[in-house]
Amino acid sequence: MNLPPPGRWLALAIALASSTACSKAPSKEPEHRETPMTDTAQSHTVDGYTYTTAPVEATLGPHRYAFPANLYDDQMGPAVGGGIGLTLLWPDLQAAPPGTRASRSMSDHHRAISLSLDYIDALPIAELLPRKTSTEATTEDGSINRDDPRRRLDLRNAGTPHFGLTPYVIDEARMTRFSEAYAAQRGAPPVRTPETDQEWYIARDTQGALATFITCNPPQDGREGLTVQGTTLVDDPDVPVATCTHTFTDPQDGLSVRAIYPRVLLKDWKAVEDATRVLLARYKLR
Repeated sequence: MNLPPPGRWLALAIALASSTACSKAPSKEPEHRETPMTDTAQSHTVDGYTYTTAPVEATLGPHRYAFPANLYDDQMGPAVGGGIGLTLLWPDLQAAPPGTRASRSMSDHHRAISLSLDYIDALPIAELLPRKTSTEATTEDGSINRDDPRRRLDLRNAGTPHFGLTPYVIDEARMTRFSEAYAAQRGAPPVRTPETDQEWYIARDTQGALATFITCNPPQDGREGLTVQGTTLVDDPDVPVATCTHTFTDPQDGLSVRAIYPRVLLKDWKAVEDATRVLLARYKLR
């Protein structure tokens, strides 16, 4: 399986950590408005480098794309080593204006939806999400960890759907039995902090197969660290920003897409998928 280069994941982690840490100091900087995708190139020079909306080619497996430069996460082009990183700004889900990455306000950082695109060739693309929602690929046969109900969709309980997603919560009875078996084998129960257990959300296609898998940090006392006020995300200075990791696929081209955004934007998960698919179709060369 082709995985995103470590450098890009590190940069993404740093950006998210910086965004969360700085959220406690509300910014009064002006927001950068999104740049509509057009055929007329725009440019902006910063410190001697000219950022542009001109197309820059990138490859995912056998597929070639020519995304506008400002759509890439560094507003320059694809990362070295495989995979593609793009950034969309909520709510319009368009690229930021060229040359504005370094000067984004904290509100813009929170509005930035990071997309990581990868070509999957190590297994059939239809198996990707089932593997992510089970323990078979990450544990040995017979291992006690294979029975961890926190990590298996089939051992979680479906909740009431909302936003077109079905939440799957940890089955506490199963968790108790697992903890007892784990302690009997390992001498101590598994480490767990229930208030930080990841939330799981699922969407299926018309045939019932997994189509979307989203994990989120839970709110703290019902607070997500941000609130939506019109088209602006406003910091809650007393609570860390809860984030979601959203995985879906492009079965036709064998692509995996991972989106990361604040939990307060979970309601727009389908719009994120739709916008990504439009970009892939629009800028595909072959």
